[in-house]
Amino acid sequence: MDKINRELVEQLFTPLRVIFSPPRPDGGVVLSLLDANEATAYSRVLSAAQLTDTQAFAQSLEDIRLELAMRSGSIPADMRKALKEQDSVLSYHTH
Repeated sequence: MDKINRELVEQLFTPLRVIFSPPRPDGGVVLSLLDANEATAYSRVLSAAQLTDTQAFAQSLEDIRLELAMRSGSIPADMRKALKEQDSVLSYHTH
């Protein structure tokens, strides 16, 4: 948790305010994003593994940004297309 670059995380989610909970018993934390009214706009648990692995942490932040963009409807058209194509190639197995 001490390795987290809070300033970078705050810049990624501006104008939302970033709050990290105290560490949970399992080593994870809750990342909360608050709006201008101090209401929770988004919340996600980050595991201990995500907090200690810089690649996993970065991927978690990107996933959150993508989810927020999708929720707000501001996801770029090319990314929407790529996501649809990705979903369409999932294989389904019947036994």
